[in-house]
Amino acid sequence: MTAFLLCPYPDRVEILSDGAAYKPDGTLIGASYKVTTSDVVPLAIVGSGTISETSLLAIMILAAAEATGSVDDTISLLAHSLNAVRPRSIGGTGLRMAIGAISETRGPVCFVFSTFSDPASGVPAFTLQDMPRAFAQGAAPTGEDLAAYGPVSIGNGLEKDAAFLFGSMRCQKMINPAAPDREPFHSVGAHVDLTVIRADGYEKRRLLTWPDVIGEKINPKPPEDPGIPFDDGSTFDDGTGWE
Repeated sequence: MTAFLLCPYPDRVEILSDGAAYKPDGTLIGASYKVTTSDVVPLAIVGSGTISETSLLAIMILAAAEATGSVDDTISLLAHSLNAVRPRSIGGTGLRMAIGAISETRGPVCFVFSTFSDPASGVPAFTLQDMPRAFAQGAAPTGEDLAAYGPVSIGNGLEKDAAFLFGSMRCQKMINPAAPDREPFHSVGAHVDLTVIRADGYEKRRLLTWPDVIGEKINPKPPEDPGIPFDDGSTFDDGTGWE
């Protein structure tokens, strides 16, 4: 499942997202920028689930934005139409979509909906949930991580603690909330992107990139570089080479 964190601020909405795409067993198959933005209104979408299905739902939401030319009307239409977007093609993985936008009447707003029931998040299936504070999908930092890192505050923005928060998610094997019986695996990878939505446009920046390899499973703690081997390819007895 895509790791993301979104939060409304007085003049903007910020979204952090990772970039990994992977097979059901956790094998990395690609990387991408996962936030979709509207060209008509200040509205951005990040989805979690199969790529084809999250893309389809994002297209539908953007089509509503283009047709209405209004964030408020788009959100209202979506809230009343979720039962109609319960396609038979949605499988057992489940989808979760998060929206950050600048409402014409309310200013910065965030919404989340899922195609599955998830008691842990408190978001009912096929219900558009207003999120007046931050909402995250991904593992929370462990107590040990927090003790080593120090205080975390997102009150002024997400960038300062992005590497720590997503690094902590990355190091924990994730359980798909829509399929909790499946084997957990490391699913946060590739890179972390920051998207900022303002009334007059978007800011998009890549904050960090991890050395994940397509075709391999995400490894949050890869073995240390053994150094440069001798000319014949051999190393010292402990497996190291030249620095």
